[in-house]
Amino acid sequence: MSRSRAGSSLVEAVVATALAGIAAAGLAATAAVTVDGLRLARDTGTALALATERLESLRVGSRANGTDANAAADGRRFVRTWSVVEGRGAPTRLTAEVRWGSRSVTLATEALP
Repeated sequence: MSRSRAGSSLVEAVVATALAGIAAAGLAATAAVTVDGLRLARDTGTALALATERLESLRVGSRANGTDANAAADGRRFVRTWSVVEGRGAPTRLTAEVRWGSRSVTLATEALP
């Protein structure tokens, strides 16, 4: 093997290693974004379930404003606030808001007195 051929093999190996490193870094970044998206979807689903549960209990039970807190299995804290606005001669407006971190979900409905 000639000296110039051996040198080009070394350059090819270095370039291949650099490209593999760039590809691995791109995969790691994509995995982090995917995990964040899955966590947001899970937390949003939990918040929607908590808000729906409170609205259903307001529809069939006593109607009063209030707040409570719930913790998910991973320790994420969800704060739930609900309000009742009586509608003089109109349906009562029921609202439930669930907050976690910097995010929130609000659901509202109307119910007959």
